[in-house]
Amino acid sequence: MKIVAFKTGKAKSFNYRPVYYDKKKDEMEERLKRYKEPKEAEEDRLRTRIKESWHQREVKTKKLSTRTFYIYIIVVLALIYYIFLR
Repeated sequence: MKIVAFKTGKAKSFNYRPVYYDKKKDEMEERLKRYKEPKEAEEDRLRTRIKESWHQREVKTKKLSTRTFYIYIIVVLALIYYIFLR
């Protein structure tokens, strides 16, 4: 058995890895991840795209119906003016 009064240990290693944020690389990895996902995820993306397109159509039809309503009101007011106040 060995008796040691002053024991020196090994130096601790210092592992420093600098972190850099590369936006382009991050976006590219996200795109690759989307394309490499399983088929279920692809179906989910397709469903969301269809829902978004339907929502856009609903907004267009609402705008169109509101516009035609105002046109009808203007035409009716013009007819009333022409019939009664002429």
